[in-house]
Amino acid sequence: MNEKSSGPLMAPGTSDVASQLRVILDFDGTLVDPNVAIILVEEFAPNGREVAHEIDILLHEGKIGLREAWRRQVALLSADRMGEMIKFARHRVPLRKGAHEMLALLKQHQIPVTVVSGGLEFYIREVLEREGLDLPIQSDRLTVLPSGQMSVVHPFEHPTCRLCGICKAGIVDDRSSGRRSVFIADGSTDRYGAESADIVFARRRLLEFCRRVGIPSFPFEDFEPVTAQLTRWLEGTEPLPIRRAGGLADSPCPISQALVSTRAA
Repeated sequence: MNEKSSGPLMAPGTSDVASQLRVILDFDGTLVDPNVAIILVEEFAPNGREVAHEIDILLHEGKIGLREAWRRQVALLSADRMGEMIKFARHRVPLRKGAHEMLALLKQHQIPVTVVSGGLEFYIREVLEREGLDLPIQSDRLTVLPSGQMSVVHPFEHPTCRLCGICKAGIVDDRSSGRRSVFIADGSTDRYGAESADIVFARRRLLEFCRRVGIPSFPFEDFEPVTAQLTRWLEGTEPLPIRRAGGLADSPCPISQALVSTRAA
């Protein structure tokens, strides 16, 4: 059954369903076609293609985390080429097909959208500005140390857990807005966000993970089916899914574990 909002009158362009939703949108491999972190290493690091492939496999197999992946990748990139990397991101990183239409629908209905990424803010911002998209970004950031070396900082990390650079699970599970979290992502490193989300749209490795562990998810390749499904909910031709209990009992993520413990209490 569709849940009804008991809040104040809604602004024009919103619906009862719209007032219940917020969207957390992954960047690399989701909002944009490529994994930008990988192609930057391929393009600008010595033996880039070989190294990028090796790191991607280790990350996917869970042998290293995002923090370690970035430590290895950034060590291969030169601060002197930062301008080239910015230009590369601005001119060579396309949005996924249907992105503008989906984002226009969300804007029309005043549904909050945040880009939440384990990637780096500098290239995310370049692409969003190029496309005229004014969206909040929560991501890791690149900094140049006094020594001239580059380092990655993690402003959205978990206070104690170091599995990830950015705590997507915590961002997805934030209940302060009173809205359901709609998580749209693609990678194996997005699993903790999916474990915590109310609604999941998944592709590629994340879709495989969701199917393997039994997390309900809506598959997509381009954004057309995402927009179509959102439209059905917003127009009331389909009810929102029943709000699921988040978390996985065997997850190493503390947010996911806490959700399971709350259910069991």
